[in-house]
Amino acid sequence: MFLSKLIQRPLASSEVRLLWSCRATFHTTTRCLDQDQPQKRSPSSVNYKLRGKASQKKRIGRQFIDFVRFTARGGDGGDGCVSFHREKYLAKGPPNGGNGGRGGNVIIKSSSDETTLRYMGSGGSAKRGQNGLGGGRHGMMGENLVIRVPVGTVVRQVFRDKKEVDPEDEPEDEEALAQQARENRWVYFPRTEPNQTVIEGKKNFFRQAERVMDEEDKYLRWRARTEQQTVIDVDLNEPDQELVLCTGGSGGYGNPYFLTTDNRSPKFATRGRKGEIREFELELKTIADIGLVGLPNAGKSTLLGAISNAHPKQASYAFTTLHPFVGTVDYVDDYQLTVADIPGLIQGAHRNVGLGHAFLRHVERAKILVYVIDLSGETPWEDLKVLQSELEAYRPGLTKRQSLIIGNKADRVTTARENLTRLQAEAKDIPVIPVSARYEKNILKLTSVLRKEVERLRVEDIERKRKELEDDEDM
Repeated sequence: MFLSKLIQRPLASSEVRLLWSCRATFHTTTRCLDQDQPQKRSPSSVNYKLRGKASQKKRIGRQFIDFVRFTARGGDGGDGCVSFHREKYLAKGPPNGGNGGRGGNVIIKSSSDETTLRYMGSGGSAKRGQNGLGGGRHGMMGENLVIRVPVGTVVRQVFRDKKEVDPEDEPEDEEALAQQARENRWVYFPRTEPNQTVIEGKKNFFRQAERVMDEEDKYLRWRARTEQQTVIDVDLNEPDQELVLCTGGSGGYGNPYFLTTDNRSPKFATRGRKGEIREFELELKTIADIGLVGLPNAGKSTLLGAISNAHPKQASYAFTTLHPFVGTVDYVDDYQLTVADIPGLIQGAHRNVGLGHAFLRHVERAKILVYVIDLSGETPWEDLKVLQSELEAYRPGLTKRQSLIIGNKADRVTTARENLTRLQAEAKDIPVIPVSARYEKNILKLTSVLRKEVERLRVEDIERKRKELEDDEDM
């Protein structure tokens, strides 16, 4: 009753102040009550955040990929154009349709800016060629697809067995097959039918054009059958190397291609041909001057962080490193060498136990093999024998490469001193350098020895390449 009277008549100033004070009191009380109550989070929001963190960890673990199967498709050729010249006082001019552009190629290029095959995907195709245009304008070539991969990628072409088609699944209607083949090959002028009846005594120009294209198809099949196709198996071990994986299809012919003395206005053109389709395996083998090899939890990542500018993950449990990590050792005179931290190997790695092949492939290119041995273990000399046997079983002759043994965790004096003496006796011709990667002890001596060996091997490589060039010039 009171509110209805207030609404019917204008409010006085005292009444307005009373209403505003009540409203302020109500909001203040409500806010205080909200602050006193503990804030409860819905379980869905917590689960959402946990899912986000879990997915983020999963993505981080997949960042390094060193083996990919890839399907490359060259671009299809552009279609030819059916066009005729038209201008004032010339109602029926000659044909002037342009040819279609060639499809783009798929090119792979090695780049020193890439470190993983993560962004390759399962396939890629180049752009299609542009269709021909009137006025004798040919279509532009399709844009090439350039795929950048890390230096050290091996590209191998693979072949799959073609699936045999069941004769019962093949369509029996030959006319339908012929019609489908025509639609895939020909482009017609508007209101033109390929099956239109021809007056008796006149030539069927479309049949003549079909015979010409049949002869061309026959020649292309013969050339593909007789020419020796090179199987692609290339090692991109230098920056900016390029390789054409697939070529694009050729463009279709415009209607002037079928111009003869009898057929002065051909009303058909051909479609572009399909591009090549090939399958490849891309395998990344890390290129580094030095490869660190050791059992899990031997301290390889800690050693890499101590001698280089790399910051790999370090922890006191096995298999901390899940993918190769490359660091650069910088010297005062700007000399540099690269060191690759290979994930820990276990017994049976040559049989692909514990992802052995995925790890061992990164050791093949290292100029120097450095065995990182844990001196605080029970039998470090047995660890050395396990590593050498696994490398030799994976690739015979790999252990004959220039080698060095690093006795890590030498700060644990109680066991390290006796184990170091026994390890030096068992190692025979391989030098042993004790270090403490955790406290960075004896690191300067280690880096000096590594530089000396790498410089010697680099000079030998330069001399070997120079002799190969001289031999090629003499031949």
